Amino acid sequence: AALAGAIWFQRDTIAAALGEMRAMPAVFVAALLVLAVAERVTRADIVRRLLGTVTFGRAITIHDVGAATTKGVPLGGPLATALRWSIARDAAVPTSTFASTLVAYGVATTFVTWLLPLGVLLVEITQRHPGRADLALIAVSAVVVGGSTLFWAVVLSSERIAHWAAGSLRRVAERVARRVPSLADHDPGETLLTVRDSLRSVARRPVGLFVRTAVAQSCSAVILLVALRGLGVGAELGTLEFARVYFVVTLLSSFVPVPGGLGVVEAGLTGALVAAGVAAPTALAGVLVYRLLTYVTPIVVGATLYVVWRAGVRADRARRASPLPVGSLS
Repeated sequence: AALAGAIWFQRDTIAAALGEMRAMPAVFVAALLVLAVAERVTRADIVRRLLGTVTFGRAITIHDVGAATTKGVPLGGPLATALRWSIARDAAVPTSTFASTLVAYGVATTFVTWLLPLGVLLVEITQRHPGRADLALIAVSAVVVGGSTLFWAVVLSSERIAHWAAGSLRRVAERVARRVPSLADHDPGETLLTVRDSLRSVARRPVGLFVRTAVAQSCSAVILLVALRGLGVGAELGTLEFARVYFVVTLLSSFVPVPGGLGVVEAGLTGALVAAGVAAPTALAGVLVYRLLTYVTPIVVGATLYVVWRAGVRADRARRASPLPVGSLS
């Protein structure tokens, strides 16, 4: 309702923004499409490297189906995890490998989401006098990054914590197995220790994972910047100022409990760009192009990949269930 109301009250600005979008030069449209593909490929490559045993096609299916669910379904995180696990299991990915991939990718994304605005702000305050909001965000980001680093360092290095967690999980599993006997053959404690070992292996060489994650998130920022340049935004928006606006708004929007930050990201980015000196219709046009490529397109691609995967599963089951033709055993 709030989104519909905002659209109604801003209908003139939206109409002007759509007009500017239609006038964008073809060379910028082509560049944006290349960047959008590069972003999806980079994110899928992260999943492929972490899983280690799947093809690139299966990796992009696992990632984009989950992304489509997260962006398109309210509070869709658990459903996205279930769908990703179903696709990974169909590709014979072990449970422990999938779990460690999920944790490692999530931790890397969280770290980079905090590190990018922290880095931009630290660079920017060397060129201008920082305000209270800048200093507060720098302090909070430093505390979060430092605290998270300390937490994972302790969790992954402490044998006492690992075995205590595994034992606690086994006791819970034993109680559940009394009601669900089929679960008695599984040892979740051992799975937890295997996941921990996998995460420790990733943590020994974290630079590659963090760099690829930062590149993927930076691709999204470049998409918006190229869209704005294609719409005629020039010296009124410096690259460093844009980076601060983008990464800070992206960080803050991650706390909003709506799928993909729908409505909040558009309003936040548009408002921040207008405050930075960009005309309102142009700022909104750039944000709409950006959201089309980073929000709408992944939903469409992920939904399509899910349908293709399900069709493949059904076809495979049909082949297994069909009787052998006469004479095939001769």
